[in-house]
Amino acid sequence: MRHLFLFGVLGLFCVSPALAVHEEIALPAKTLSEESLSYDISFLWFDRLAEGHLTFVEGDRPGTYRAVLEARTRGIAARLSGNRAQRYVSFMETGPDGTLRALSHESQILRGRGNNRREARIRRYLFDYGRGEVLHQRIRDDRLSVEETIPFDLSNPPADMLTALYNFRAGVYGMPAPGDPVVIPAFSHRGDSDIVVEILSREEREKFPFPAHGIACRVTLDPEVFDTGGGSVYVWFNEDGQPASGLVENVKGMGDVRGTIR
Repeated sequence: MRHLFLFGVLGLFCVSPALAVHEEIALPAKTLSEESLSYDISFLWFDRLAEGHLTFVEGDRPGTYRAVLEARTRGIAARLSGNRAQRYVSFMETGPDGTLRALSHESQILRGRGNNRREARIRRYLFDYGRGEVLHQRIRDDRLSVEETIPFDLSNPPADMLTALYNFRAGVYGMPAPGDPVVIPAFSHRGDSDIVVEILSREEREKFPFPAHGIACRVTLDPEVFDTGGGSVYVWFNEDGQPASGLVENVKGMGDVRGTIR
């Protein structure tokens, strides 16, 4: 189930690029606003086996935001999995340099429905910029099983996946030419772990079922994020700047995992 989120991780909202971009990969300019996107998720010979949702809203305090990425099985898959869902929640704020910085990030595995829904497992990261540390916690069935601190470089602090990719979409790291990757500092429980974002060239994108217009990206994340064994995420953004199609190749036991915007 965890790999079903690989498509949704790039489903972040378009905002005005902060830096100039190449004409062939330019995104339409949009202002930052609350938004909700929904996706159908399929793999192997199963279509629409799961659904994904991505929301972005302003926080309770000015300059803060909350991004939530959630996927859940449906139909017979929901019954067989005990109505399992997985949710990623990031709280972020506008930092001193005007870019978004992470305050907290959680990965949650949920089971059940309605009033019987419960958080079976939680992995939590809390960012402390005063100390230059990330507090990592793991919780299983409401019991804290792991708690440790991970130091980071205050001059180049890490981001969680949603904050990092949202900053990328905002143009914080610039929009590179094909073959010129963007390396974003991130983390895992082992410490530093970069996120690498690359724009696909015309030749590379021909290997995927993406239309010729829009832009296509490859994102490499730490394997622990989605428990993928090191696979990459491929996503296509349509002419409106929406992440409209995505693909994860050769997921263990699943083959290719595909996502399509509704």
